[in-house]
Amino acid sequence: MKRNVLIFHLGALGDFVLTWPLALALGRLYPQSRVFYVTHRGKGQLAEKALRIDSVDVEGGWHTLFAENAVLPAPAEKLLSAAHTVVSFLSTGDDVWARNVRRISSDVNLVQLQPPTLALPPSGEHAADFIARQLLPWPAIQTAVQQIQQSISTRGIGSRAVEDGGLVIHPGSGAAPKCWPIENFIELAKRWVEQGRPVKFVIGEVEMERWSPGTINQLRAVATVEAPVDLVSLWKLISTASHFIGNDSGPAHLAGMAGIPTGVIFGSTSPAIWKPLGPRVTAIERKSIDAVTVCEVMDVLTRPL
Repeated sequence: MKRNVLIFHLGALGDFVLTWPLALALGRLYPQSRVFYVTHRGKGQLAEKALRIDSVDVEGGWHTLFAENAVLPAPAEKLLSAAHTVVSFLSTGDDVWARNVRRISSDVNLVQLQPPTLALPPSGEHAADFIARQLLPWPAIQTAVQQIQQSISTRGIGSRAVEDGGLVIHPGSGAAPKCWPIENFIELAKRWVEQGRPVKFVIGEVEMERWSPGTINQLRAVATVEAPVDLVSLWKLISTASHFIGNDSGPAHLAGMAGIPTGVIFGSTSPAIWKPLGPRVTAIERKSIDAVTVCEVMDVLTRPL
């Protein structure tokens, strides 16, 4: 009997987090099956920690599915041949990849979805709803996903008491136009510290490459600077915070999912499409991100939980 469910996804962190309702829904729908993400190792390990599901490193020979008459390494072929459902954000359903999957896993239920970043949702449709809408041909999965989305909007992926774990600020993003001026983040941190409350800046490889040592030293002069070594470390840092502030980026989606009171600053992207899922997420939007003031962001931080 086939007992595996595989989800293939290779997108960025924020796009990956938006698929979490799908992974949780499949686990609920098929309680006797094992749900695996086939993705980059770091994102897979994150899903294992946050969602308690399995993962497989996509670097384990899975790229051969894009070649005619693919021959997978034995561990990958065993996993795929035992899959009754495969969800793919990589295939159109009528291509070499899909043909290989159907050949290796006979009678597989192959669900092909477009990631929101490659097929921009219609104006006003949230990216998560765009994913769910594509599930119309698979009504049982679609209903389960919509139920999980509603649960996340109410309580996140797990209820917890909000403690004073401090404010975590992620001042970066994968795209520079999505970034609020760094001096505004510094001023925000100063005001929070003046209230006697702890602040941590979290930065990643993008920020380390984009910013000068002088800029990073400016952050250190105000608050602690953390550079998590992997996504699991990032998740631990964010999920134990009392508040989160950041740009439209992957860490903001993690904070929203965790149920952290989260403020996300938007300018060049639309919160109608990209606002993180979660019960305590506030979008702070202006036509120009530079027009968002420090006072506006402070107002979001000081609202009652």
